[in-house]
Amino acid sequence: MNGILSCYFPTTVVAIDDNVNFLDSLKDILGSKNITVKGFTDPFAGLDFINENSVNNSLAFSDLTMSGDEATSDWQSILLNVNRVHSQIYDENRFAKISAVIVDYSMPGIDGVELCSKISNPNIQRILLTGVADENVAIDAFNNGYINRFARKSSSNIVSDVIQSVNWAIHQYFSAYTSDLMKYLPAKEMNNLRDPIFANFFYGTCLNRSYIEYYMLDTFGSYLFLREDGRASLLSMMPESEIDRIIEIGIDSGEISDEVLVGLKSHEYMLVLHSRTGTLPPISSWDKYLRPARRLEGYQTYCFTFAESNMLDLDFDQIKSFSQFKKNMSEAGR
Repeated sequence: MNGILSCYFPTTVVAIDDNVNFLDSLKDILGSKNITVKGFTDPFAGLDFINENSVNNSLAFSDLTMSGDEATSDWQSILLNVNRVHSQIYDENRFAKISAVIVDYSMPGIDGVELCSKISNPNIQRILLTGVADENVAIDAFNNGYINRFARKSSSNIVSDVIQSVNWAIHQYFSAYTSDLMKYLPAKEMNNLRDPIFANFFYGTCLNRSYIEYYMLDTFGSYLFLREDGRASLLSMMPESEIDRIIEIGIDSGEISDEVLVGLKSHEYMLVLHSRTGTLPPISSWDKYLRPARRLEGYQTYCFTFAESNMLDLDFDQIKSFSQFKKNMSEAGR
């Protein structure tokens, strides 16, 4: 996996094929992997659905990126930008966002390449299904940027090929938004998110816990995780250098307690600080945020802890879960 995404959640894949049985199989296969499939046998109806639902298909933080004078404003403004990545959790329609399209090349009235060329949202990934005779067409379409990937329908591994292609496409969808966000952040502040050791820890340890959604909380590598039922967990991450900076702030104030000071200096404890504004709480109350920490040695030394979700400034009653989305979809008969 190349790099860490700023967020990830289950999305919808549109499948267009005049073979109903194939569409039903896709729904079963991908549905078992928390991917919603919207199938169409009519290519024109499928294309209309994609473009009509692409108007509001951007992620909530995509319009928070800055330009011009804003891009050189103080770090606090940039931090606020990152803090709002997790605002997606309150959007009940996030799971309906279209991340990818799978379309058969041979369709009545329009071929798959032409259909893909008419998709208005460039961030939607396009996967073309081909027969043996169509492979050269698929290669040309890929080289011309009309499709992002293709799979051979005649392959004996078509199921695994489609799963691999869809997983790749969804990752690319979120990667595009991550790149858009990160280019406005100082590179020196993002080294941990580009650290392969941190990435291995993130994908190997953090995501091996039945989480199906995650959202970046700060540029140190802290993340909010959600399970299918909406239960939240928190990875709080902080470089030792940042802990040392916080220690200096506490000492200069004269208000830091001995317990907090000793704990932070040992680097066996850290403060779990995640507010909507990115500001530090009153120093006299830091003991409430002190938690045991472990170390991770990468480009730099990180301290981390898996903290209780109530350490986050979230409106938990307003979180929309994937299980509720699936229930609503089932009741709607879609």
